[in-house]
Amino acid sequence: MTIWSCKKLAALSITMMLGACQTGGTGNTLLAGLAPPSDAALPTVPLRQAKMMRGKVTLVPPSGYCIDPESLTQSFAMMARCDALGAATGGSGAPIGILTVSLARKGKTAALPTAQEIAATTGLGAPQNAKRQATSVIFKTTGTPPSSTLAKQHWRAVAMVGGFTMGSALYGPEGRRAVSAEGAEILEEMIQGTTKKTIAG
Repeated sequence: MTIWSCKKLAALSITMMLGACQTGGTGNTLLAGLAPPSDAALPTVPLRQAKMMRGKVTLVPPSGYCIDPESLTQSFAMMARCDALGAATGGSGAPIGILTVSLARKGKTAALPTAQEIAATTGLGAPQNAKRQATSVIFKTTGTPPSSTLAKQHWRAVAMVGGFTMGSALYGPEGRRAVSAEGAEILEEMIQGTTKKTIAG
């Protein structure tokens, strides 16, 4: 893991730990008083969408999530709640979590893998609650999270977007909304939004 990602995940982890302790009306005050240190400060201009793979894919985050511009490459992006990334507005109603996306060029004969095939190839736990559609598969699984504040159980998805394969993972704190059934809906929204925007150009 790079120095950047360690700092970034540390800062986001602070936000998520605070969020897990929030009660109605106190979240903003608590976050303001316990902000990450300046050397781990998050970008002030998170992105609502981004071009990837040399402009051939337009990534659209799910509602309340933004793209961290410091994470963005042609084939990778990390997303979190917009407020956790420093946005002035947005994100307050979205589940606390970290969403990652990676893209790879799809082979001419590439078929959408099953949840079992994905889990076996990536060393994940047995898939649960799998939902397969014509161009995507979403499932719950277990694996080592990118931060100790995140649950081992998380959501994964693989989707065909244009001429590319998009793999994604959604992590959240133990027992929170991102790792509940709502997590599958978040991934599905991102896949649908990204596919629609990519097709539209």
